[in-house]
Amino acid sequence: MRAIPPKIYILKFVGEQGIVSVDDVTRHLFYPDNYPAVRLHMHRLGLAHDKCKGVKHGVWFIDRPELLELLNAYFPELPLFDIHSVPVVQYLHYIELNKIRTVLQKSNRITVDEWWSENYIRALAPSIRTKFCTPQIPDAIFWRKSKDGTRQHFFLEFERTLKAKDRYEDIFSAYAKRQDVQKRNVLYICQTQHIREELLSIEARMVKSGKLEGANLYFQFVTLASFYKTYENQSSNKEGVSNENDQTISETASI
Repeated sequence: MRAIPPKIYILKFVGEQGIVSVDDVTRHLFYPDNYPAVRLHMHRLGLAHDKCKGVKHGVWFIDRPELLELLNAYFPELPLFDIHSVPVVQYLHYIELNKIRTVLQKSNRITVDEWWSENYIRALAPSIRTKFCTPQIPDAIFWRKSKDGTRQHFFLEFERTLKAKDRYEDIFSAYAKRQDVQKRNVLYICQTQHIREELLSIEARMVKSGKLEGANLYFQFVTLASFYKTYENQSSNKEGVSNENDQTISETASI
């Protein structure tokens, strides 16, 4: 088996996530002092990049088919990613999702042993994709491995801004109809407390009108700040410590 160069692991992460920053790659795959080397690898790979306010050295993405061919030569089990443009207004949404993924996968509170980004999900064969996402494609699906070896998958949605209320009603209804949505395994991470309260209000209204069977059956709504406080590895954040006021993702919800 041939060794896989670091630049190919970088290419894999970019392919899976769609849009990345140098910080995202360094944080996920390496150590902070590797930042200059990571940036050099990204340049040498020939990744495209664009400016993004507040993101050092901008955002990076794949815009050449030969890079996707190179990636699949090393990782033939990956789905065949497609080249598609991401609207500038969504750059920061993608960048935050990259950090959310890294924090969850490196957290000492849970074990995440598989992650499908939106880019990964969209590249799946229709026969596989429709088993997990019809019609709603989440921002990610991940699998948590429990201490007894069992696995449970979760749908993750990151709400940086609010959608129209009727759009949320359609999405909530679609999730509630799925047989694999249970024990609150749809996780909404909300940029602000205001967004979280709005989503809770929509859920409550749907329960009252009979559009949902009940609250706390399908969804978890947590703020971004609370999520990071709970799952980033810090000396004060020990395994098993939970504060309900922080809107943590509790063990009772199978996370």
